[in-house]
Amino acid sequence: MASSKSFNNIDTSLDLYGHEAILINFIKLFENGNFPKVSLISGEKGIGKFTLVYHFIIYIFSKMYKEPYNLDKKSIGNNNLILNKINSKTFQNFIYFANEIKNKVSIERVREVKKELYNSTLDNNPRFIIFDDVEFLNTNVVNSLLKMIEEPGRNNYFILINNKRNNLMETLKSRSIETKIFLNPDQKNLILKKILNNHDIDDNFIFNYSYLTSPGLLIKYYYILTEMNTELNTSFYELTSKLLEKYKKDKQEIYIDCIKFFLEIKFNDNNFFQNQNIISLIKFKNEIFKILYEYKRFNLTNNSVLNIVKNSII
Repeated sequence: MASSKSFNNIDTSLDLYGHEAILINFIKLFENGNFPKVSLISGEKGIGKFTLVYHFIIYIFSKMYKEPYNLDKKSIGNNNLILNKINSKTFQNFIYFANEIKNKVSIERVREVKKELYNSTLDNNPRFIIFDDVEFLNTNVVNSLLKMIEEPGRNNYFILINNKRNNLMETLKSRSIETKIFLNPDQKNLILKKILNNHDIDDNFIFNYSYLTSPGLLIKYYYILTEMNTELNTSFYELTSKLLEKYKKDKQEIYIDCIKFFLEIKFNDNNFFQNQNIISLIKFKNEIFKILYEYKRFNLTNNSVLNIVKNSII
């Protein structure tokens, strides 16, 4: 999407698309003193949930510090003071927890933050604590988090981002006010056009496969493919092998998601589909999803996945 800034291993757009009404609602709730102490924002990964939260927080503090935020265009300026403080990790009012495997939230880090929350911020302004990929938090971290959100303090606001890639613990959901986020077809088409205007991405890739995933993930998958110098017509075995190597090295969930994405492309290829037994196709797809789950959970070898792919019909 338009220009972006990276911080804490996250890329986010400086322009907000598709969630303008929710942003305005969040702002009104906060300014009226009704913004929830614990918010749960749920929706498919890659549709702009974090970008929405980011713009909301930038707006709140930009207003406090009399910094410009373009509310009409829903845009953050490159020279925004709060933006630069967050990027340089010097902004005490913003605490972010990534929860991809490489950056898994530890119980020790949560306990450290818990101690910090007992102290007021130096400027006595609100403090936002964001947990991303909250559906992947383990039981110990969830229990520690529950203790924090039961007594959040006067100026502390917890925002939990649920990308719905795993079952969320009910105890966490029950203590949150949930906002469900989605993109309707018009919003998705707008974002896709913005992608084409602001990213060097092949038009056919965008429009041929946009129905399989979210705009944000589509960008990531395209750049992963480009980085690997690999074409889509490469065998599924070779694609899987390369992506597993990257996963073993970086421990980023996106590479496993990418395997599933390319499997969906193969599975939805009409020319291929017409020449195969549908029962065999579905069986193979289920086997791959199962072994990828076990691969992550039990830290299996790459060959445990590749042996199944090698003997497959794709």
